[in-house]
Amino acid sequence: MKRHRLLKFYIDSTRNIFKGSNPATLSASYKAEQKEHISQKYGALDFEKKFDRWFSIPKPVLSVVDEHTHLLQDIEDAYIGGSLYSALTGACCLGERIFNQIILRTREGHRSTTEYKQVYRRGSLNDWNLGINTLVAWKIIEPNTEKKYRRLGELRNESVHFQNKPQDLEVLTKEAIILINEIVSDLFELRKEKKFIIWFEVPGEMYLRKEAESNPFIQAFYIPCAPLVGFKHTIEAVSGLRMKVVDTGVYPNTEVSDDEFVRLRNEHTKKG
Repeated sequence: MKRHRLLKFYIDSTRNIFKGSNPATLSASYKAEQKEHISQKYGALDFEKKFDRWFSIPKPVLSVVDEHTHLLQDIEDAYIGGSLYSALTGACCLGERIFNQIILRTREGHRSTTEYKQVYRRGSLNDWNLGINTLVAWKIIEPNTEKKYRRLGELRNESVHFQNKPQDLEVLTKEAIILINEIVSDLFELRKEKKFIIWFEVPGEMYLRKEAESNPFIQAFYIPCAPLVGFKHTIEAVSGLRMKVVDTGVYPNTEVSDDEFVRLRNEHTKKG
C-alpha cells in the first residue's frame, strides 16, 4: 500500500540560466547577478577562464545524495580554480571510489553470481577491470557508461603513472571532469528515462516503483533518500530549512499497483 518517495536529492540548475534555450523573460540583470556569485566564489582573477571551465561541466541537475555529491564538488572547485592535476587525479580517484562503494554495498544481493566469488572477501579494489566487469555483470552500468568508465581508467593510469611523453594537462583534466560527471549522472541522476521512478505522475512528486525495491543498487543508494509513505502523507517544514514526513494514515495490509497508488495519491491531494 506504501511507496518510497524521493525526498533527499541535490539540485543544481544554475548552468541552465546561461544556456541559449532560456526564455527571453530571463533578464540580463539576473544572469549578471548569478555570474557575480560565481565570481565571488572562485575569485575575479582570470574569471572568464574560470567561468568557461564552470560552464563546461555537465553536472547532474537533480540527483540522489551520497558522498559522491560532496566529493564531486571538491573536484569541480579544484578544476575551476585552475588546480588541474588535483582535479584530474581527484576525478579518477572518485571513479575508483564509486565502483568500490557500489560493489561493497550491493554484493550480498549478488551472491549467486560468478563475480561475487571474486569480490566477496575483498575490501577496496584497485583493479579497474574487475570493478567495471562486476558492475557490467550485475547490470548496474550499461554499455555507454562502461565505455566512459574504461576511458576514465585509462586517464587514471596516464595521470598517476609517469608517462615519458608530452601531456596536455588542461585537455586531460577536462576530459576526466566530464567523464566523472557523466558517470555520476548515469548512476545517480533522477530523470524520466529511469523507468524505476514514478516520474511526476503525481504532480511535483517522485516515487520508486514497487518492482525496483528488491534491486540491490536501488536499495543501497535510492531507498536511503526515499522514506516509505502512504498516499495520505504530508510534508511539513521544520527549522533549518528541513522537512519531515507526517503520515498518520491507517492503511490496509494489502499491496496495490503503482498506478493504483498514483490514483489514490492524486485523489487525496486533488493534484491530478
